[in-house]
Amino acid sequence: MIRRRVHLCALWAVAQALVAGPATTTRAPPRPSTVVAAEAEVAAPEAQSALDLTPAERARTCASLGVKHGAALSTQTDKLGGAALCTFAEYVLDGDGAPVLLLDARRAEHSKNLQADPRCSLLLQARDLDDRAAAVARVTIAGTATPVPKSAPDRVVLETQFGVAHPYADALLEDGRFDLWRVNPSEIFYVGGFGVGTTWVEKDDYTEAKPDAVAHEAVGLCKTLNGDKHAQDRSTIASTLLGLDDSTTTLRVDGVDRLGLDVRVKTADSTDEYRIGFRVPARTVEDAKSEINKLFQEAWELEQGVEYAGAYEDKPAVLKRASEPDP
Repeated sequence: MIRRRVHLCALWAVAQALVAGPATTTRAPPRPSTVVAAEAEVAAPEAQSALDLTPAERARTCASLGVKHGAALSTQTDKLGGAALCTFAEYVLDGDGAPVLLLDARRAEHSKNLQADPRCSLLLQARDLDDRAAAVARVTIAGTATPVPKSAPDRVVLETQFGVAHPYADALLEDGRFDLWRVNPSEIFYVGGFGVGTTWVEKDDYTEAKPDAVAHEAVGLCKTLNGDKHAQDRSTIASTLLGLDDSTTTLRVDGVDRLGLDVRVKTADSTDEYRIGFRVPARTVEDAKSEINKLFQEAWELEQGVEYAGAYEDKPAVLKRASEPDP
């Protein structure tokens, strides 16, 4: 019985293939381009919304990735003639993305400053996204810091988060000198890598946004994509999706998220920033890997002129973010 079912399934598959017809490898007509050129460094909002994470999502992602590295904390002090004192502080994020600090409330200079003037700002950096300092996204969150009451609904959750993110935190929380301080954001300023996408972010948008699901693996993905194994794939994408056929063109993948790839292209005349969108948004890292492989496959098919039933009628969407002529 089992053999008969297998045999019938095989016959059915063959019949389906015959009905569909063989794929042709004749040269297909070029698909319409979906490149959105941007004369300025910041793309038009209607183009950006289709391919990009929102500024709020980028800021929230940056803040989330920065937890393992800590924050630069600036507080007001009279000892510097009104200038801010910049120190280091560990943090986690509450459910709304507000930074929560673990401070020595009695001895630390920044804690004394906050008790006198609760205004402060934090610089959070997604250092894992790139090993080049200028390429690292960062977000500044300014607001007021207040102690988190022991009776706060999320107090236990925050203490648990600190214990997971910073293992020594449990011992410090048992010490009466240390306590949690929450920075309630009033202003949020996001700066993308190399200054691309710099913008102020609305507080409500930041609160409602979620960190990108792929960002925590983005560095590893970029290293893989920029390796020798994918040299031909990068070249094919540059020529078929971006329309750059110059043999001197080099393409580097600078970022990966749930919606697509950020690539930097160096030509003989300029350095350009592009965004290449996925056909389907990724919900997980594995989804993103699948979408990347689909982009490589689609670029190869365009190069080879492969045509088959069910193929997309247009190219993957591409956004040209910035262009800088070489000196």
